Amino acid sequence: MTYQPRTFVLLLLFLALVAGSAAKTKASAVQEDIAEYKDFKKLLRTKNNVLVIYVASPKAAGAELKVFREAAEGVRGTGTMVYVDCGQQERKKLCKKLKITPDPYTLKHYKDGDYHKDYDRQLSVASMVTFMRDPSGDLPWEEDPAGSDVLHFTDAAAFSKHLRKDIRPMLVMFHVPWCGFCKRMKPDYAKAASELKAKGGYLLAAMNVERQENAPIRKLFNITGFPTLIYFENGKLRFTYEGENTKDALVDFMLNPNAKPTPKPKEPEWSEDSSSEIAHLTADSFEATLKDEPSVLVMFYAPWCGHCKRMKPEYEKAALELKQSRVPGMLAALDATKEQAIAEKYKVKGYPTVKFFAHGVFKFDVNVREASKIVEFMRDPTEPPPPPPPEKSWEEEEQTEVLFLNDETFATTLKRKKHVLVMFYAPWCGHCKHTKPEFTAAANALQDDPRVAFAAVDCTQHSTLCAKYNVRGYPTILYFSYLKTKLEYNGGRTTKDFIAYVNNPPSATDHSEL
Repeated sequence: MTYQPRTFVLLLLFLALVAGSAAKTKASAVQEDIAEYKDFKKLLRTKNNVLVIYVASPKAAGAELKVFREAAEGVRGTGTMVYVDCGQQERKKLCKKLKITPDPYTLKHYKDGDYHKDYDRQLSVASMVTFMRDPSGDLPWEEDPAGSDVLHFTDAAAFSKHLRKDIRPMLVMFHVPWCGFCKRMKPDYAKAASELKAKGGYLLAAMNVERQENAPIRKLFNITGFPTLIYFENGKLRFTYEGENTKDALVDFMLNPNAKPTPKPKEPEWSEDSSSEIAHLTADSFEATLKDEPSVLVMFYAPWCGHCKRMKPEYEKAALELKQSRVPGMLAALDATKEQAIAEKYKVKGYPTVKFFAHGVFKFDVNVREASKIVEFMRDPTEPPPPPPPEKSWEEEEQTEVLFLNDETFATTLKRKKHVLVMFYAPWCGHCKHTKPEFTAAANALQDDPRVAFAAVDCTQHSTLCAKYNVRGYPTILYFSYLKTKLEYNGGRTTKDFIAYVNNPPSATDHSEL
């Protein structure tokens, strides 16, 4: 893959502008009005991602409280941050009821209405924000002591700034948390980083490109597989690393990047595993194997498919359990890239596709991926109910006066309107789904006012536009006036609240501009 230097520099400058400093607002992002136990329980019923800091006194936990307040700004729209001063007379009863004795502070997380866990990450703004984005997730790589010699870029701005200032040879591993290959490579990558650090003059870095703010980087380098490793020298991209993912290979490459890399060993084919309990089918054996079997699951796969690779150990585990438990039936697999005629016959369009056969006759598709679910199905192979019809996108819904904007229409639309509320959302976001009908009703109610508009931007489709306005959680609602005044909306999320806001909007002096 090659890049034009001038284009690359321009794009980096663009990224630096897009990933500007976080917005500041006078309105506190920390909820401080919880004093009664019943109010606390109500909060947990209505908010499914809550982090609470309990302090003995504001003075005793001043430093921790400052970090907490700063983190709350980055958590807006993602979770709820609550401050409880157990030293205050009116809150002592609440802390006693919850059996909280802060010394000088205690951080506890609540998920889906119940206590989840004590906060166990670093006491820093970045760590808290990362935790609140995925409270049940693994410890982020950048917080793992074993990877302390890897430079972790938090966002596009930090990455582009580094490229402008640091000319050392650098290899960057672009990864995502769910990638199995990334997880397996991390220990070797960290060891290589430590060895190269000791030698001096070399740098191994990493970036989690699943984060919304890093979407421009993912798009810039056309990253579609993980991990992707790209080598930089003198602040400029040279090429993509294609060598082995081992410590020695990484170190050798960095010491001599122009040498021909040792090719990665060819991954053995699944069908070559003699210990497998899976029946591997071909065009010649397909019908003969299936015709006498009353119950067969066939997994149509592609060797390069990541989802298939993640399913393979589960499929193998299920096959072994079926044998040991004497559950009737067979698990089979077919490489659809080799046996294309069979795949086309059974209309296989994606991988993995799992189909159920009885005596060689196709019956129905089965959506199972985990070993326990596969075994459960084979014990009683009945056809699953038809899936519900796909949910309409917000834009496809009828009777809405909400304007759906993109990169091309955003500025031109907002320049013509005096009062606009824009909701930046993601289709999967639960809070967005709750807000949508209220926002839509407000748009419909004021549809005859030419000065007013209610607009929406789908951040899964228009990530660059959302990054431009520093959208870090969903929904984020901003107020615009002729595209000149930009204020963060922190009001209620009912139709009445939205209407009242645009009928009596704040001035730029009432709030800090974004």
